[in-house]
Amino acid sequence: MLKKHVSGARSLHPEPGADMPASSRPTSRLGGSLLFGSLLPATKEASALEPLGKKLSALPPHGAPGLRKVPGQLPLLCGRRPPPEKPACAEPPEGWSPALKTQGCEVIVFSEPGCQGTSREVWDDTADGSAWAAASVRVVRGCWVLYERPEFQGRKLVLPEGDMDLRVPGPAWNTQGIGSLRRAVGDYCVPEICLFSEEGLAGEQVKLTEALEDLQDLETPLQVASATVSAGLWLLYPKPFFEDTPYILEPGEYPTSEAWGTSDPSVGSLKPIRLGCPSVEKPGEPKAVVYEAPGFQGRSWEVSRDIYNLQQPEDSQSPHLASVGSLRILGGCWVGYEKEGFRGHQYLLEEGAYADWSQWGGFDQWLTSLRVIRTDFGDPAVVLFEAVDFEGPGVEVSTAVPDVELVRHGPRTQAIHVLSGVWVAYEDKVAPQGLAGHPSPPLSFQSSPSLGHSFCPIQLPSFIFISTPLFFQIQLFSGPDFLGDHISFEDDQASLPAAFQPQSCRVHGGSWILFDDKNFQGDQHILSEGEFPTLTAMGCLSSTILGSLRKVPLHFSEPAIFLYGLECFEGKEIELDQEVRSLQAEGFNNHVLSVRIKGGVWVLCEHSDFRGRQWLVSSSEITNWLTYSGTQRVGSLYPIKQRRAYFRLWNASLGGFLAVPDHVEDMKAGRVVVSEPRAGGSCIWYYEDGLLKNQVAPTMSLQVIGPPSLGSKVVLWAESRLPRQTWSINELGHICSQMFEGRILDVKGGRGYDRDHVVLWELAKDRASQIWTVHVL
Repeated sequence: MLKKHVSGARSLHPEPGADMPASSRPTSRLGGSLLFGSLLPATKEASALEPLGKKLSALPPHGAPGLRKVPGQLPLLCGRRPPPEKPACAEPPEGWSPALKTQGCEVIVFSEPGCQGTSREVWDDTADGSAWAAASVRVVRGCWVLYERPEFQGRKLVLPEGDMDLRVPGPAWNTQGIGSLRRAVGDYCVPEICLFSEEGLAGEQVKLTEALEDLQDLETPLQVASATVSAGLWLLYPKPFFEDTPYILEPGEYPTSEAWGTSDPSVGSLKPIRLGCPSVEKPGEPKAVVYEAPGFQGRSWEVSRDIYNLQQPEDSQSPHLASVGSLRILGGCWVGYEKEGFRGHQYLLEEGAYADWSQWGGFDQWLTSLRVIRTDFGDPAVVLFEAVDFEGPGVEVSTAVPDVELVRHGPRTQAIHVLSGVWVAYEDKVAPQGLAGHPSPPLSFQSSPSLGHSFCPIQLPSFIFISTPLFFQIQLFSGPDFLGDHISFEDDQASLPAAFQPQSCRVHGGSWILFDDKNFQGDQHILSEGEFPTLTAMGCLSSTILGSLRKVPLHFSEPAIFLYGLECFEGKEIELDQEVRSLQAEGFNNHVLSVRIKGGVWVLCEHSDFRGRQWLVSSSEITNWLTYSGTQRVGSLYPIKQRRAYFRLWNASLGGFLAVPDHVEDMKAGRVVVSEPRAGGSCIWYYEDGLLKNQVAPTMSLQVIGPPSLGSKVVLWAESRLPRQTWSINELGHICSQMFEGRILDVKGGRGYDRDHVVLWELAKDRASQIWTVHVL
């Protein structure tokens, strides 16, 4: 998705620093990158992000959840890794990371085809896997090589990221099972191969870093007789256009063609294996195990929250570790810090095992504090600006961008507004399909003012989109900073325990409304996923006693709100579809007497910067805002941004789900029908920017063919088709077209062959087939 965006938010400017020397160790997976997220700064006095950011207590108490624009939003700037000993030159500024090492590579081996049956997780090289029941594999991170026999012997098969059945993966591989398994690519370094025209690495030479479909396309065609691989994993094909069985070349020297397994030196084409975006499998289940000694030895400490100082825990029950020698990230995406209080060099820690400090890319052996990244990884969005301080237009993107100029953005990015998710920026451009980061030269704002030339989000792997449930959970603590007794809720609570007075909270899933009184009465305080260490951070007064809480309901409509200067929707009208930090600063009158909400769920705040009293309002018409709220003022407002939900649409009248064929994406348009639960096809949908999309066809959306007459058929069509056809689902169960007013989704019926096909119809009270029930997964 791409759209122009103008915002008045403040820019994120990490501190400049000196270039860091290269290292003989392997290049970091995320080397030469800049990480931007939407985390708030630490709440302790020695904040990790000061002076870039503010302490939480100094921030406005009412921030738009997931949309806060704080100058210190987790900037992680790194260049290449330094040598094991600290260089003699001055240390780079705090906040710089010498590397974002992510050794958390993983393969899951399944006993049945199609990644079914019993499973086994593999994190490290395995010399003998012959005893495993292995029919299929799923590569979560990195690129691996599967060997026919134990001890890395015999024929080899490349396993890139994704799923593969081991029954018939290729013409040269008919052996089921696994002999041994070894990781071949675990970082984003630039792949490089040098081809020579003569044996012994002599003669004419050609250096390549990208795929080449036909060696005859070279200015001087080359007959390859030997090769050197400096970085990456390369596939050499005997024929052009990647045809025939490839030979696998890993880093090293190949003085003859026999060295890579053939007596025929013909090479027609070649390509490197690259990695996808950084990923997190269990974003809602953060868990890390910290060990005192390298190799996962010594005393250990299992944590699932931010740890301000691993050597000096805040509670007496936790162990006091003299140092951190190794750690395992079992769930979630974490950031490790060299010093206590989230200060010093920073290291991105994906799920995986880190046997010593070199494997997490440490500047030195110290790892003293940990912070978990709590955000919605499923729906990333970022706005890029060419000018500082968010001046001029911006470009909003929600998928990986290999080159910002491809999205009609200038060559420089000088301000970034992270709407959701966590993003990694690279100084150079990356390959369109591979997303390989170019780690040299290191990012330096003294020599290069651009924040990045390519961007990719940390995301959920595609195979867990459906299996990850949307859940609601809030955890309340009796003391500030998440201390004392705690109690968790997953549903509405009309009355909190009288003896329990919350002083801090964590929102693990969904958005919640906290009320001052019981039975959902009194002032409202709206919180989205995140950590709130004090009542002030929760938007409450220090004397507030909370009485009840309620989930913010799911909604399936694009944000749209109208504010009026007079009662009953008269007077000057203001139409908005995104947050406004200050109505007055944007040139609007903040005196409002009536409100109409056409889409989304909105939070209206009494003062600017989301301060003061709050009111949560959804699809409704408020003829007198003064009577409703007790004030005539609306200082700021924002729509609730909910994480992507997958759901089925059940038509009780017909006893079936809204569904499409399995292979709809291979067609220009796909039929949309109501079918029985076991009739095949896909009945799993999701809502994105007003579009109704099916999980088997992410590039298509629900659209009407032809004019909007009664009975016009509805199909899946490429979402790039214009004009965009958007939908909403109201509380009555009607799926309403936003383009064709008064038209809703229905089923044709009758006795024809297409009686089960979905069509557009007008609202009719006697047609039960127009009612759909949303079953959220």
